[in-house]
Amino acid sequence: MKLLLLGGTSDAIELCQQFLQEGYDVIYSIKGLVRQPKLSCEVHTGGFGGVKGLSHYLQQKSIDYLIDATHPYAVKISRNASLAAQQINILCFHYARPPWQKHPDDIWIGYQSNQQLITLLSSDDYGLSRPFFTVGQLPAEFLATKNTQHHYTIRTAIAQKRVRDKVTWVKSIGPFTLENERLLFKAYAIDALVSKNSGGVSVAAKIQVAREMKIPVFMLQRPELKTDYPIFNHQDKLLKAILGNL
Repeated sequence: MKLLLLGGTSDAIELCQQFLQEGYDVIYSIKGLVRQPKLSCEVHTGGFGGVKGLSHYLQQKSIDYLIDATHPYAVKISRNASLAAQQINILCFHYARPPWQKHPDDIWIGYQSNQQLITLLSSDDYGLSRPFFTVGQLPAEFLATKNTQHHYTIRTAIAQKRVRDKVTWVKSIGPFTLENERLLFKAYAIDALVSKNSGGVSVAAKIQVAREMKIPVFMLQRPELKTDYPIFNHQDKLLKAILGNL
């Protein structure tokens, strides 16, 4: 049996290693924009060209099972995986690690769009001046806004494509330690955190620091993945389901 594992997360690497230990033939797929994983299997770097391209690849490589272990917010890739698997009639399994759970001392404000976030950040209710963005590239709406009260600090692994005045870019990639996050928040005088509810442990320290500092966290709500295939939130359950089908 041959598996194609769509990865790019620490969870995906762990899953891949477990399948390899079980003796299965695995191809690990990653965009390859940041770093390459060290795995003892074939690694596919780059995209596939949408649903059609992925379907062709699955047939070309004689893939029996498709495993989507991409980031919980990579809905487009996950949707393409479902459609491609459906087209060639193979099983697709989705893994989405559990989201972080709100602690009683957390100050979380959920949002669903960039425009909603701009409104929230500008509200007099919070009086913010130096929000810290950890959601990838700064959206175009924030670059276009005339709001000058905010100094944005952005952390990404890849250079911010466009910048404007009062923007500080921090180049870094997780995992991030609690102590380093404390130092960063202090160095940049952070008074708000903008985050995705990614879950996991590699980037969770920032949530604890925000809690310690009693500053608000503007949390992008998780998108809903619509698929006819099963979705798992725990690795052991996914492994059991897949190994039970092989």
